Amino acid sequence: MVRLASAFVVLAIWSAVSFASPITVGAGLGITQDQVNTGQDPNSALSVFGRLGLTSHLSAELDITKVNLAEGVSARRISGFAVFDLGSNPHWVPHIFAGLGIDHTDAGSQTDGHHFEGGLGLEYRTTGGFTIGARFHLGGRSTDAQPKVDVCCTPSSPYTLQASEYRTLDAYAGIRF
Repeated sequence: MVRLASAFVVLAIWSAVSFASPITVGAGLGITQDQVNTGQDPNSALSVFGRLGLTSHLSAELDITKVNLAEGVSARRISGFAVFDLGSNPHWVPHIFAGLGIDHTDAGSQTDGHHFEGGLGLEYRTTGGFTIGARFHLGGRSTDAQPKVDVCCTPSSPYTLQASEYRTLDAYAGIRF
């Protein structure tokens, strides 16, 4: 009975994906900076994403991002977005997006958080399915669990996630099928 239920769930998911509008997968790189660390250089960010078209203008996207905070120290962000394509040009597609996600870093001690972000972007889609684009994100992060520090050395450390607003600029490339 469990196998029959599992097969039904897999079949339902497969049929939903097969009838969906285009699927896009890709990778990106960019820079990000917390508002509390504006006196320091921005951090680099690497990401992978998958986007599933729900309608002709609305897509759901999942991003997994690694933010390099310092040598050997990085944070992970997992974000879900609703992406709305503006206009009707098949090649140059401006879009807006909004979403939320979770954050985690382990720099000797763990820090967990969550974030909300939104922004705008411009994407170029070729007829063959190749996609390139750039996006600007504005977001806000709250820390959920952060280690207590008995002696404070610096008011904000660039080696951990900070409860703060942040901004990210990234470029990406993907394949649409």
